[in-house]
Amino acid sequence: MSKIFNSLFYILLILTIFFLMSCFGYKPRAKGVQNEILVFVSDEDKENIIPILDSVFNRICYTPQPESVFEIRYLSLEEFQDRKSNYNIIVAAILGISDYTGDKLIQDLLPASQFEMVRKGENQIFTKMNLYSQGQIFAILAGVSREELETSVVQKKDEIYDHFDQAFLEREKKHIFQRMEQKKLSEELGEKNGWRMRIQHDYVIIREDSLNNFLWIGRAFPYRWISVHWIDQASNLFLNKDLALEMNKEYPQRFYGTVLFSEHYLTVEETFFNHWSTWRIQGLWEHKKKTMGGPFISYIFYDGVTDRIYHINLLLYNPGNPKVILLRQMDIIAQTFTICEN
Repeated sequence: MSKIFNSLFYILLILTIFFLMSCFGYKPRAKGVQNEILVFVSDEDKENIIPILDSVFNRICYTPQPESVFEIRYLSLEEFQDRKSNYNIIVAAILGISDYTGDKLIQDLLPASQFEMVRKGENQIFTKMNLYSQGQIFAILAGVSREELETSVVQKKDEIYDHFDQAFLEREKKHIFQRMEQKKLSEELGEKNGWRMRIQHDYVIIREDSLNNFLWIGRAFPYRWISVHWIDQASNLFLNKDLALEMNKEYPQRFYGTVLFSEHYLTVEETFFNHWSTWRIQGLWEHKKKTMGGPFISYIFYDGVTDRIYHINLLLYNPGNPKVILLRQMDIIAQTFTICEN
């Protein structure tokens, strides 16, 4: 009797859990590849949709091999039900092209008022978070004609890209710091240096040089280096593009020794790093003696509170393998850099 009772108890427990999940609108965690965007489109619309989406997501990072930040996969509409819970979803259609399946899916996904907006040419782009799963970004791109849809997408391409990019960064940040974050080490850096950053569990200090205001942390397999150098009493230095490039060029020789930064694929832009106006330099590094190399990123900025110029450098070595996601994970760590309050 006890075995029968236990079996009935567990069955009732499972049924109760499923009932509560349905009552509270439970959604599963999104699945798939973090930087892969699945595009569901009909065969009739596909050749028109591809160049439109290329204008949004065809952003290349040289590592030195060209890599896309996002990988686009075009799937048939018949696969939608099986894949609709993936991380990144786009459903695209051109209503003016004779095609029942694509138009019907758009009509099923959109409320009647929004579908009418598409038909009238008032709105062609709709995005929603967590539509079918937690951590998902879902977009619908639809227009009466290719020209109308293309015009709308091109005007909002940065906004569309940012929706997917921010969702990706939030998921990666949660993944990086979800276990065994080195909070004690971060606090020690703040006490010693007046700045801190969040540090993933398997990074270690490679070199700490208080005389030269330099800290270098890293992890292996694949090799990832993050280093910080700062110049005190820097208000008399005018941090322009030329000075930033000069500092970046001297940096590897001074602090890494056997590494130099190549001028090939070097890009420089003035942007923001957290709230600081920053020179962001990205390019390729190479070893002076060995056949080794990979991508690097430098952030160089002035902080008026501490009267310092900070140089944060990220360097990755992962030969023969994709590098973009790893580089972006390092960037997420760097973006947690903060100045300690007195």
